Amino acid sequence: MARATLIDDNSDVDEVEEVPLSQQPEWADVTPLEQQDGGYPLCPIAYTDSYKELMGYMRAVMAAGEISKRAYSLTSQVIEENPAHYTVWVYRKRLVTELSLDIEAELNWLSDIAAMHPKNYQPWHHRQVLVAMLLEPQQLDETHPVIRRELSFLANAIDEDSKNFHAWSYRQWLVQRYDLWTQEESFVDAMINQDVRNNSAWNQRYFVLVRSNRDSKVDEQKVRDEIEYSLEMIKRAPNNESPWSYIVGMLLRHAPEMLHAELLPRIQRMTEEGETAQAMQASSFYWSALVDIYETQAMLQENVREEMITLARETCAVLASDHDPTRMKYWEFRGSTLKI
Repeated sequence: MARATLIDDNSDVDEVEEVPLSQQPEWADVTPLEQQDGGYPLCPIAYTDSYKELMGYMRAVMAAGEISKRAYSLTSQVIEENPAHYTVWVYRKRLVTELSLDIEAELNWLSDIAAMHPKNYQPWHHRQVLVAMLLEPQQLDETHPVIRRELSFLANAIDEDSKNFHAWSYRQWLVQRYDLWTQEESFVDAMINQDVRNNSAWNQRYFVLVRSNRDSKVDEQKVRDEIEYSLEMIKRAPNNESPWSYIVGMLLRHAPEMLHAELLPRIQRMTEEGETAQAMQASSFYWSALVDIYETQAMLQENVREEMITLARETCAVLASDHDPTRMKYWEFRGSTLKI
């Protein structure tokens, strides 16, 4: 261990100080390797003395290709000081594999690291590697204890920060690898109901919609269901970009003809009636959706192209002057790109 406990006879509190590796018999046979920055480094990094020493020994054992418990322990110390050191993470994975170490124990240690550094990519990737080593995807579902633990771990991480990219990315990998699509639909619904503005949850909804079908196709009834769902969420907060981006983007890719035929009359009616009519009329995202709808219809139907392009240009002008003046230059440019 790199630490020793020293007891002060005049105090009831134990004092803990670091014992340098150079003073530990376990490391007496290792000569540290210094970092090579050249003779005149322009901007040397101000490492702490303890980190310099740890990395000196780390370089030495890595250069020797040492596979040992002490090397494994050393990676823990380095990662605790610098959790973004991806080379050490790669070496640690090799040690776990070649020493046949307990993967469950490694995951428990990793959970503590991830809790302290939730926005660091390396712990999340290491977790993915470990779970892949632990479980093959065949015949597994959300009732498997490892899957239950991972989903619980992810739920806690996302509850702590609902827009943690690394947590969502790892969740996508887990769901896809172990075919957890059914439970994921319920999870995403719950997340959006909890916070309709959570764009990460909306992104996950699209991921489930498309990737749960092996051919990535979305049938017509599912498209209609998503229109209904999105409009309900828009009613809750008409000036929330997430459901607008979701439904317009989904239709552009999977059913562009339904933008004009299905979505347009629905959102226009929402500006004329109901409790949210006034908020809908003032929403820049409503007007932005109109531009996409008119432009798409112009491409789909040549006989109405001139009419649709004219409407799209007029809508860009309204956005620039009334509903989104902060991006006036963008809307002026967007309008200028619309050609009859």
